[in-house]
Amino acid sequence: MITPFQKRFKDLCMKLGKNNDALYGALTIAASKGILRPTFTMMDKKQEKNSRTYTAFREGLTGAVAFCSYLVTNKGVEKLAHHIAQNTNKLDKLPQMKSTLSLISVSLTALFIIPWICNYATKPLLDKIQGNTNKSSITPKKTLNKTSKPTFQSLYYGKMYNNFNPGMRIGGGL
Repeated sequence: MITPFQKRFKDLCMKLGKNNDALYGALTIAASKGILRPTFTMMDKKQEKNSRTYTAFREGLTGAVAFCSYLVTNKGVEKLAHHIAQNTNKLDKLPQMKSTLSLISVSLTALFIIPWICNYATKPLLDKIQGNTNKSSITPKKTLNKTSKPTFQSLYYGKMYNNFNPGMRIGGGL
């Protein structure tokens, strides 16, 4: 005898099995990572508070950006697949085109779009949320005098090679 829960679970599995789109897995992972990672990060009392706050915010932002990015790129993929199918007279292959392009778009979104957005948005958003508008915390970049040229000795790799010792040390001693 099958219980109502088993029947619903079987129906859900059958429906997802017939329509297995890469988007469903990506959205599930993005939502769970966007909720669970910040939660567990904030519960880690061994780390200092600023570090936990930044890490939790970054993880939550990444999850939210990922979820939205996957939805947006998937809409574009559906239009692109329909356009390709019409132009090539392969409308019978439309579901396979959508599935393949969906997998490609999820992968490319995770590889390029999500990190790019998060890298540019994390610091300004966190500062705005925390109310940090202190400009003195930004350190100016060091600039070289245009008339002076850096010497080989002043660069790190120059110091490394000038102190080079070709002898082999055995036993891990420094």
